Amino acid sequence: MSQIDIDSMKKINFSQHVLPHLIAVLVFLVITVAFFNPVFFDNKNLNQSDIIQWEASAQELIEHREATGKEGLWTNSIFGGMPAYLISVKWGNQLIKYAHAVYSVGLPHPVRIIFASMLSFYIMLLCFRVKPYLALIGSVAFGLSSYNIIGLTAGHNARISAVSFMPLVMGGIHLCFNRNKWLGASLTALALAMQLRVNHLQITYYLAFIIGIYGLIQLIYAYREGQLRLYVQRLSLLIVAALMAIGTFFGEFYATYEYGKYSNRGKSELSQQVDEEMNADGLSPTYAFQYSNGIWDPFTLFIPNALGGNAPLSTDSETADFLRANGVNNLQLGQFLNYDPRFRAYWGSESPTTYYAGAIMVFLFVLGCFLVERKYVVWLVSVAILGILLSYGRNLGWFNNFMFEYFPGYNKFRSVTFTMVMPIFSIGLLGMMALQKLVELKWDKTLQKKLWIALGSTAGLALLLGLSTGMFSFRGTYDSQLPQELARALKNDRKDLFSADAWRAFFFIGIFALTFYLYKVGKLKKGLATLLLVVIGSSEILIVSARFIGKDNYSTNFRSNVFAETPADRYIKQTKKNGDRVIDLSAQFYSARAAYHHHLVNGYHGARIRRYQELIDNVILPEYSLVAQALNAGSIPDFSQTPVLNMLNTRFFITAPQAAGDVIQNPNALGAAWFVKELNYVEDADGEFNATRNLTTPAITAIVNAGEVPQGLSTSANGTINLVEYKPGYWKYESSNTSDGFAVFSEVHYPKGFRVTIDGEEVDMLRANYILRALAIPAGDHTIEFSFEPKIYSVGSTVMQVMSLMVLLAFAGSVYFSLREN
Repeated sequence: MSQIDIDSMKKINFSQHVLPHLIAVLVFLVITVAFFNPVFFDNKNLNQSDIIQWEASAQELIEHREATGKEGLWTNSIFGGMPAYLISVKWGNQLIKYAHAVYSVGLPHPVRIIFASMLSFYIMLLCFRVKPYLALIGSVAFGLSSYNIIGLTAGHNARISAVSFMPLVMGGIHLCFNRNKWLGASLTALALAMQLRVNHLQITYYLAFIIGIYGLIQLIYAYREGQLRLYVQRLSLLIVAALMAIGTFFGEFYATYEYGKYSNRGKSELSQQVDEEMNADGLSPTYAFQYSNGIWDPFTLFIPNALGGNAPLSTDSETADFLRANGVNNLQLGQFLNYDPRFRAYWGSESPTTYYAGAIMVFLFVLGCFLVERKYVVWLVSVAILGILLSYGRNLGWFNNFMFEYFPGYNKFRSVTFTMVMPIFSIGLLGMMALQKLVELKWDKTLQKKLWIALGSTAGLALLLGLSTGMFSFRGTYDSQLPQELARALKNDRKDLFSADAWRAFFFIGIFALTFYLYKVGKLKKGLATLLLVVIGSSEILIVSARFIGKDNYSTNFRSNVFAETPADRYIKQTKKNGDRVIDLSAQFYSARAAYHHHLVNGYHGARIRRYQELIDNVILPEYSLVAQALNAGSIPDFSQTPVLNMLNTRFFITAPQAAGDVIQNPNALGAAWFVKELNYVEDADGEFNATRNLTTPAITAIVNAGEVPQGLSTSANGTINLVEYKPGYWKYESSNTSDGFAVFSEVHYPKGFRVTIDGEEVDMLRANYILRALAIPAGDHTIEFSFEPKIYSVGSTVMQVMSLMVLLAFAGSVYFSLREN
């Protein structure tokens, strides 16, 4: 290195350029460790219901990976079988995974997501020229927002991890447009690559809204200022960065896109449905808007218990006292308060989920509307409003139905309340830009007036609400079903929750504003004032966030207890043959717990093969209910009445898991494969579906589409087929038949990626009975192999490896040259 280079690098001032960021990282680390202390000090794990479902579904794939070092691209664990893309497959972007681990300083998953959220928001604020110590406030507020904590405790790791990189992507984009184009572009590429890797495209879609509005406003101002050429240059760099990031996700994205066309998010092949909405391309509006905000629900951004919240009432509440006074013991009381919807604190019209941005942050957001440059105000206020409008779902039908019908890709996502991340993001960013302006601007009457307006709009409102709780009804959905005195106790508890949070908001905004005022008039030194602002701003969020996680969210051996092999599991493993499937009647139909040990007909996953879902809705669930009703009545089910479950080789039904006797065997299950005696040709998907619904003898007759299966195929039931080897994505059968025959396999048909051979010669895979695989097999003894080998995996992984390396090299290079220049 030349002397000039050395001298240049010596210009970095450690205390000014390095120390503040080290302190910030240390603060985020301490907060993460303290907030999730049972993970670090008690060797406990978070109890995450959705992750339990995922682990059960992925166990077959994980075991296969550990045993062979290879990826299973198909799993039979849930829903009769499906591609493993959206469950557990390692692609070629492992370098990005390692970058994610480094970025999270090696913290354990999933608590590292909160650390990454704080760090990302901090870096974004630096890109928007917010000073490091002030940036701590907004970073903690975003990272520990109830949106993140609630999502994490539910097990929505991918969603919250995708959220954690939203600010980093936005920071890179802003840096590219306004300061360092090369560092900004490379940071955008790396941040977007990490965001895409966690594979939650719904959050990426919302990020696109944020970026799109930002880009549009930048374009308008570039045009006004005669800077279109510079805008196009920077935009071109960012497009290249985005393409590089997408390249690190290419294979996974394309596989997901391809699978989406055949999943319940794609268009049905049926011309008519029982529910007309189900015939749409994408989700139905009813399903997509199932979780929608009520009109007043977004008010929890400011006052978390404005509508009662989603936490159970305390045992010290007036409701609890009333129940105890009326003979309810402590055990019953816990059941009532925690699980009975009649006694919940929430009194809104929809979901009780509380998405809180912070009272102080809302105060600063309002202030930002007066202090921050207009283009940023328009951008962030627009994003906040759009997020709230989208969260209303069916409760703002004219707007959201329009978005659902006409905005590309929007109908692929559900749970529209997730859009509340947009106002939380906007409130945090605009609020912190306002705080920076507040520190910089001269303390004059104009600034004081704006500060008073913001205080009146927020602290004043909180005070008014705290004093005027009598103006609200506090009436819940089930109150009319309760005795009058009990309903009154519930209303009083809701009123107390509302009032307490209103006063809390008033107190924190007031003390925050007072601290700033004392600093501006010279009563507090800058260092002490900054420390107090950071402590007050962070504490306000920490106090509320702690409501949504407690000791009950942790356990030492929760997973091992959930997945412990029961006597019923053990009996099935000892008895079953290759290809046998199970239904656990002791759990809900959409539950995957038993998939940890068995192949299920049912399961838990948001994207199921569409044809299979149509059979679930119209045939499988009614047959499932028929079996359950017979067992509940103490009789043996008539399995001749469950032909679809029989053709899916549903051999075992678990009625209770504690004994081998709690397992019912289905003697009519058809096995892994069979030869049929006759083919029933139909003309289209409607014919397939309707004929399969009415098929009573699947062992004898197969339903086939005349447009897919050649006419005149020979059939003969004089033969046998046995599944002799199975592993994820591979099936090997031995067949013996005296005449040419047509075989049906109790495996789910999927039109992409399969290679099928008979004695090593490749043949076409056919479909029968709407959802099952089938083959025309010549007479004789044969070896039949099905392999799921989609080319997108091998090609996509190679592209992803190359692009991942390019992204990391580009980022490292831009950092190096940026340091040299400075």
